[in-house]
Amino acid sequence: MKAAAAFAALALTLAIPTVVGADATQVGIGYICGAERDTTAKATTAVMISGVGNGSSPADTTNAEAQAWYNEGLNLYHAFNHNEARAAFAKAAELDPKCALCEWGVALGLGSTLNYGVTEDETAIALGHAQRAKALLKPGDARAAGLVDALIGRYAKDKPLVRDLDFGKAMEELAHRYPQDDEIANLAAHALMIPGRGANLGIDARALELIKGVLARHPDDTAAIHYYIHATEFVDRPGDALPYAERLAGLAPGASHLVHMAAHTLMHVGQYEQVAIVDAQALKVDADTEKRFALQGPLSAQMYYVHNYTFGLAGALMAGDAKLALKYADHADVAFPLGDQTPVALPAGLTRSESAPDRRTTATSKALVAYGRYEPSKALALKDEPGDKLIVKVYRHYARGEAFASRGDAAGVRAEAEVLTALVTEATKANELGAMSIGGIAGDVLAGRAAILDHQPDKAAALFAKAAANQEKTYPTNKNFDPPPWWYPVRRSLAAADLAAGKPDDAIREARASLKDWPDDALALKVISEAQAKQGHAADAAKTLAQAKHAWRGDLAKAPLNLI
Repeated sequence: MKAAAAFAALALTLAIPTVVGADATQVGIGYICGAERDTTAKATTAVMISGVGNGSSPADTTNAEAQAWYNEGLNLYHAFNHNEARAAFAKAAELDPKCALCEWGVALGLGSTLNYGVTEDETAIALGHAQRAKALLKPGDARAAGLVDALIGRYAKDKPLVRDLDFGKAMEELAHRYPQDDEIANLAAHALMIPGRGANLGIDARALELIKGVLARHPDDTAAIHYYIHATEFVDRPGDALPYAERLAGLAPGASHLVHMAAHTLMHVGQYEQVAIVDAQALKVDADTEKRFALQGPLSAQMYYVHNYTFGLAGALMAGDAKLALKYADHADVAFPLGDQTPVALPAGLTRSESAPDRRTTATSKALVAYGRYEPSKALALKDEPGDKLIVKVYRHYARGEAFASRGDAAGVRAEAEVLTALVTEATKANELGAMSIGGIAGDVLAGRAAILDHQPDKAAALFAKAAANQEKTYPTNKNFDPPPWWYPVRRSLAAADLAAGKPDDAIREARASLKDWPDDALALKVISEAQAKQGHAADAAKTLAQAKHAWRGDLAKAPLNLI
């Protein structure tokens, strides 16, 4: 009961008011504009970032400054400020060369995380730091010894295939040995989730129990909230994290990734406008951090910038917020400039790499959807250029098809669908899986839109059913909402086609099936409302329409069946 009371009190003092109403769009646009013209003072010396987390844990040092940098490293580590965490731990070790846990922190920061693996060379470097930490251990310090031994096991040369699993097991055992130690519990939960990333329900459930123990003691623990959001996704109960997710940005306003993390939960529960806003806020925090550390390159050089961008754009599109979606789309050229070759700020030693051109491809491709839906003249002015990647062409022709659909031009939509068919064939020959899958869905969606415009709803329904089945098989929502690879649930288009075919029962069935995975989707709700009206259920129709209007940022009357 005490924990529940503490949570209620904190919710009152720290919860961020949900941004709704006429100002919501401007709040999101304001964050993005702020990112574009950030005025944060540049750092000239090593600095700490305020607001990146609220954890603290004792290191074996009497040097107050080293302890402060050690805590900073832990908070940055849990906030996935990877490079900054490594630097903070290194600073702590420099300030107290005899601090075993400071050196342990250096080793920890060099290892895998939930979002990336590291090379064997990096693992060898990490092992060296872990072994140095062991040599620095003070007699009788069993807690520090347990942490160090777990890391040495993690970096063992003779167990490359199971060492992350062994690390998770060792940290879990340590957490049970120190059941009131929040830091160890958070580290253990993260360690357990790293090897499978949602692929092992049993392990993820064990991680979840550790996190719940921390939150019962300290409901505002930012590391625990971060991992709770991931763990609830992995066990397919994302809504459980909503009370915490809504508060995380207020608890860690200086950590871009923690500001963003609410979007994971918000997307699953259908709060799409809030997704767009928190990710816009995360972009601004990224800009602040870049300026604070005098980092080189455009905004997009930040590790998670493209992730925040695509996630926020997805939310704006699903919310029907045309102005905010278009601001995101226009921001792509600002944040991901053409010709930029600045190395992305990834930690050293990762098993994967990213390039600035590839990030531009991702951002500008998805931006085209916003133009197709909300600025058709711009979409129709776009032409293929020499050297364009297949995925860019796929999105460009899809956007043109959506633009033609908004004008009621069935022939134009069909022409773009035919181009997409050819692009899918080309992608298949080149074995470009992303262009193949997205192109296949996009082509069938456009063919369905053309059929609706041609007053052939049964034909449209068949095409939408094919695209929906393809989407749900290739991108199941419980595994692919980070953000959704395809921007909306095609099953709602199938529902709209059924409605146009005079099948309100079928329309309601399909729309409700769509809402199961994409809750509070205003356009699916609009279909249900119109179907209920056709069934003669006026009161139900009015209630559903009110729900749809509450969820939609645009004018629902301007979203006819051929565009749903």
